[in-house]
Amino acid sequence: MDYDIHRMNISAIDLNLLVTFEALLEEHSVTRAAARVGLSQPAMSSALGRLRGLFDDPLFVRTGRGIEPTARALELAVPVRAGLQHLRRAFEGEAAFDASSSTRSFRLAMTDYAEWLLLGPLMKRLDRRAPEVRLHVRRLDRLFQTPDLELRSGSIDLAIGFFGDSRAMQEGMLSETLTEEENVVISRKGARQHRSMTLEAFTAARHAAIIYRPEPWGLIDQELAARGARRRLALAVPHFHTVMAAVAESDLIACVPRRLAELYRTQLGLRVAAVPFTMPPFQTRMVWHRQSGNDPALLWLQSELRAVAAISS
Repeated sequence: MDYDIHRMNISAIDLNLLVTFEALLEEHSVTRAAARVGLSQPAMSSALGRLRGLFDDPLFVRTGRGIEPTARALELAVPVRAGLQHLRRAFEGEAAFDASSSTRSFRLAMTDYAEWLLLGPLMKRLDRRAPEVRLHVRRLDRLFQTPDLELRSGSIDLAIGFFGDSRAMQEGMLSETLTEEENVVISRKGARQHRSMTLEAFTAARHAAIIYRPEPWGLIDQELAARGARRRLALAVPHFHTVMAAVAESDLIACVPRRLAELYRTQLGLRVAAVPFTMPPFQTRMVWHRQSGNDPALLWLQSELRAVAAISS
């Protein structure tokens, strides 16, 4: 039977089950969710069974990363979280966020470049300002695509990566640019064929690239295709620092953000050159869902990230 939460008889629902659902959604673990809401693990498993019966869906399935929500659970997440948020505000009021004493755990999805750029200085600030606040960071599944479902469901609080502006995002998503920098081409100083980085030299060289998707092509391939050209992609990996090391040890070239190239220029013996065609800049943006926009804790974290990004620029 296909239930719709908006049509269900609210008197038939134990609201504690919705709190349980929220905890399972955010913790990705029956054990951690049980501890969070003050239940034993058998009681939590029993509550999950009741939820499954109520909505006629498994709701959560086991994976290598713990339990993950089904498509039905992600659909339910938005109205359930919104409803619980309204109830909490009604009974508790809009409490101020005290970072110095908070034990809040924030869930972020980031590129490894955003991690390198922001997490070091951010943790330095948190050491002084919010010593008990915790960050749980995982890598984005796509380099240029926002994790809309997870932001909408509340599985993650913020995503930080190379996303387009808000006009290209799904309804309900909000975004802000933290940093912007140009693309550059890196090569090993001893690589003779890369002394002059013309478009012809660029397409003739063997490339290393940061690509998250299963298909071995990315943004640069799209830019070249629009010009009737293509590159020789020899290495596709999902980590910026791996590309830096690979270029330093071979005759490969790669396009990377200028800040990263300048950091490793001397250390790895790299040559840095301009990209021989027009490309959009690397924009590191943070994205969140509108429904979490009034959360005082999240507003605080966003302000901390802005401060760190300003220092890093």
